[in-house]
Amino acid sequence: MNNISYLIKQGIKSVWKNRFMSFASLCILTVSLILVGMSAIVMLDCGIILDNVSDKNEISVYLEDDADIAHIGEVLKSNTLTASEPQYISPEEGLAKMMEQYSEQRALFESLPYNPVPPTYMVTIKDLDEISVAVKQFSAIEGVYKVNAPTDFASFIKDLRTTFTIIGIVLIAALGTVSVIIISNTTRLSVFARRKEIAIMRIVGATNSFIKTPFFVEGMFIGLASGVLAWFVTKIVYENLYNMFTSSLGMWNALGMGDILRFSDIGWYVLAACCAGGALLGAIGTVLSTGKYLKV
Repeated sequence: MNNISYLIKQGIKSVWKNRFMSFASLCILTVSLILVGMSAIVMLDCGIILDNVSDKNEISVYLEDDADIAHIGEVLKSNTLTASEPQYISPEEGLAKMMEQYSEQRALFESLPYNPVPPTYMVTIKDLDEISVAVKQFSAIEGVYKVNAPTDFASFIKDLRTTFTIIGIVLIAALGTVSVIIISNTTRLSVFARRKEIAIMRIVGATNSFIKTPFFVEGMFIGLASGVLAWFVTKIVYENLYNMFTSSLGMWNALGMGDILRFSDIGWYVLAACCAGGALLGAIGTVLSTGKYLKV
């Protein structure tokens, strides 16, 4: 127990002894964690925004004139792909909406000998990725003559999600790699600066783990400190961005951004992730460096 306490103290003291390199590692690792943390939160927000946008898209189910409207409504409602109760729009309501939307052509609509708008159900589905399946199922219902769905938009949303995921993974991997390299180089310099001390420890019979542990503690300590600092900066930046975006709620709600995450809801998770990530990166960098450069 005394040996463990001694090794931990030596590791923390080493941070101060090599304070200039430790500070450089702290800054680099902090910036990396900030970028990773902000990227992760933005990715979550983008997922929420894309979900909100996709929820606002509906499938138009056009019915035949002699169709059993009530029965088709029940079939659509009971379908496992349907997110909410289908909204029925009568031919009269549909024509009125068209005349309102194309007001400059109002005279043309009024001159028509009959109402060309069929009875319609507007159906919102749960998962936009299942839109093609929904179109096939709705088209097979007796009394339905046409189904209109935003398949191109669904494909765009799906590709956008994939793109965001790939960018996030690449960014996190790149920043993590850079952080490990910085910590590894810092540890290597620390090992070189203390080579005489290490040689003496080897002569008196110190084990490999006894010599390596202070470096390991040093890397983890820098990582934890970077995690706390990164969390604090991320909190300030994100809360300011959140306040800026939500200052005009009407506009952002229309774009599906009314439900983006509050930092207070995820603050503790971000803190845990930053500290764990910083400590892990610091430990990995130290292990790689000591394994390669510490010849014991």
